[in-house]
Amino acid sequence: MATRFYGVDLGGQDAGDVTIDTSTTSSDIELAVDDTNLAAGSVTKKHFLAIALAALGQAVQEDAV
Repeated sequence: MATRFYGVDLGGQDAGDVTIDTSTTSSDIELAVDDTNLAAGSVTKKHFLAIALAALGQAVQEDAV
């Protein structure tokens, strides 16, 4: 997949509100995911991404900003 950009504007709450592209989405909040370190066609690729997103979510909650 190389790098994919997931973007959502303020107020977005579900998958239908997310734009996915191969370059910047120019959304209010954007996440770039580069999975080139995972094996191509890996069945567990989405699993690893879900774990990483959970860790990022926790870090956001714990961030003092």
